[in-house]
Order: sequence, then structure tokens, then C-alpha cells
Amino acid sequence: MAAQTTCCQVLSGDGIFQEQEVDAFVHQHGVIEARTNYQVVAIMGPQSSGKSTLMNHVFGTSFQEMDAMTGRQQTTKGVWMSKSPKVDDVCTLILDLEGADGRERGEDDTNFERQSALFALAVADVLMINVWCHDIGREHGSGKPLMKTIFQVRTWVSGQQRARTRLQEQAARAAAAVPMGSRQA
Repeated sequence: MAAQTTCCQVLSGDGIFQEQEVDAFVHQHGVIEARTNYQVVAIMGPQSSGKSTLMNHVFGTSFQEMDAMTGRQQTTKGVWMSKSPKVDDVCTLILDLEGADGRERGEDDTNFERQSALFALAVADVLMINVWCHDIGREHGSGKPLMKTIFQVRTWVSGQQRARTRLQEQAARAAAAVPMGSRQA
């Protein structure tokens, strides 16, 4: 089994960026030396669905896992980061997000869920979404509001990228249509 790694909290349960903890982590674990040669994998989904356990098994991380003997309860609070000891060719950072639909936050407090989902969409190269198999296709399944947010943001970002590409193509065509002699240096 790979050596256990340490974790650091990136965002507290209140949504506060833990700058000093992240800074110490990236220096201690060689992330600074990787410069731009790194990748980020994040996981999100319903509370107590096995997100931390999955990441620990796949990437060799050491995120805190729920104790099944004490029953389902919140284990991960906020957003946590670890470096995978199983991936050697590129620095791979793993983000473990607080579970959605948790009783501890209540049904009406979805702000942190939305903020952490947007954070993961912004920084992750790969975003894994863990869902309960019995909730697939259900109108009122756990995490549906969160999934809706993810797809809305992803669609909006894709649309912005397409609009930017079209604008660049139109500008290039317009520049190509102007005779060389009339262009200003």
C-alpha cells in the first residue's frame, strides 16, 4: 500500500479560504516545484456516500472516513486537499468536498454547496460526482439542485467559450479581408 499522505483544509465549513494552511501544504509537499505541471481531481456528492473512501482507495490519500458503526453523519466539513502518492508522472492534487444534502446544514442552506461546487468547477481538471444509484433518474433525488447548478454553470461556461471563439474567428476573417497596403503598423 502507498504511504499515507497528509491533508489540508482549503475551505472551512464556513467557506473561508485557509491561506496559511494551503501555503504550508504546497511548500511541504512539493507542489510549488511542479509549477504548472499538476492536475486537480475533485469529488462531490451526497453526504455519507463514500466520497472520501473512494478517493482514499483510488489515489492513496488519507481523508477522514465515516465510521459506519456510529451511523451516517457529517465527516468532511468544507473542502480538503491531499496529494496522491499513487500518481508519479504528474503532481496530482485531490479535493474532497463536503457532502451535499447534509442534515447539519439543513435543507434550506445550499449556499455552501453551490459555492464549493463552483470552486471545484473552477479549479478541477476532473470533477467526479458521486451519486446514490437509487437516485439516478429520480425527480427528487438527493443532490438534484446541486447537479442542476453544475450543469447550468458548465453550459454557461461552454457558451462563453463558443462566443469568444466565434468573435476571434470573425476578427480573423475581418483582418484577412483588409488589403495589406491599408493595414497600419
